[in-house]
Amino acid sequence: MIKILDRYIAKTIMLATGMAALVITSLLLIMSLLAEAKSIGEGDYGFGQAVIYVLMKLPNDLYHFSPLLVLLGSIVGLSIMSSYRELAVMRASGFSIRQIIKSVLAAALVLILFLSLAGEWIAPGLSYKAVMRKENAKNAGQAVVTASGIWFHIDDNFIHVQRVVGRQLLNGVTWYQFDNDHRLQAAYFAKSLTLQDNEWRMHDVVKTSFYTNRTKSQVFTELPWELKLNSNLLNVGLVDPNEMSLSKLIKFIRYLKQNGLQANEYQFTLWQRVFQPLASLVMIFLAIPFVLGALSTSTMGWRIVVGILAGFAFFILNAMLGQLCVVYQIPALFAAFLPPLLFAALGVLLLKKLIRH
Repeated sequence: MIKILDRYIAKTIMLATGMAALVITSLLLIMSLLAEAKSIGEGDYGFGQAVIYVLMKLPNDLYHFSPLLVLLGSIVGLSIMSSYRELAVMRASGFSIRQIIKSVLAAALVLILFLSLAGEWIAPGLSYKAVMRKENAKNAGQAVVTASGIWFHIDDNFIHVQRVVGRQLLNGVTWYQFDNDHRLQAAYFAKSLTLQDNEWRMHDVVKTSFYTNRTKSQVFTELPWELKLNSNLLNVGLVDPNEMSLSKLIKFIRYLKQNGLQANEYQFTLWQRVFQPLASLVMIFLAIPFVLGALSTSTMGWRIVVGILAGFAFFILNAMLGQLCVVYQIPALFAAFLPPLLFAALGVLLLKKLIRH
């Protein structure tokens, strides 16, 4: 009997979560397409490419909303059973609140496992490819991403960048200068290129000049950068931490630390992603006292509204702590773990109150 009820609760929660996923997916598609409208027409970026971009980004966007998704799915599923008095019948027949919690969390673990695997192994790669396709189209062939870095084409110059660390720092820059007859005039290799006082400067530079019958190499500590780098070109090489897989994120954090660069933003994202399954589990746990206790006499619509508000409160708290982590150097592990901890504490308090009554 208990196994039948376990399966029924799990099936209801999963179907309700699927319904919530369809609604959230539809909203994300509409909002993302509206957001892309301003970029359509830049370079070769058209409406068709905008649709492909939004669809490729969708799994990653949906994964970031997974705590809200599973919270709404659990609230809807439990509310459906509550409205048909199924939960009351279960409790009257000896199926305790603890057993209901166990059944809901068992279904939740399956959902969270699926979402986590898709969100960490499939979604980031798709999202990164989507961004690269978009930026390449907007720059109309001026920038090409390869396995060894990024190539830029500006007038009669070709530039290769091994890594775009940020909008003010490029590492491993090679600049090839050609004349109007496409003959190579000079090649610069700079260890880094930095933006200082609105001017780009090369550091640790080796310049090789090419003449008809000879070459000449010179070494400079620093040289001015004579070409204009616009923000669209730099966007090609910039990777949002949310679009990196966990392994790439860890490697990038290690790279930043080895080069004495600020890594707090990336560390916060890393720990946030590590705790994402826990956050989803906490939100499902929170749904149980919402439906059976504090909002037991409310309509499903009101429960959904409260669920949405709770979900957005979680996201706002996460965003605030992310900014504090970067600005005030709050430990990334603490900042990422605090929201799930606070919401878990709220869930425990509501659940204790429910069990007492």
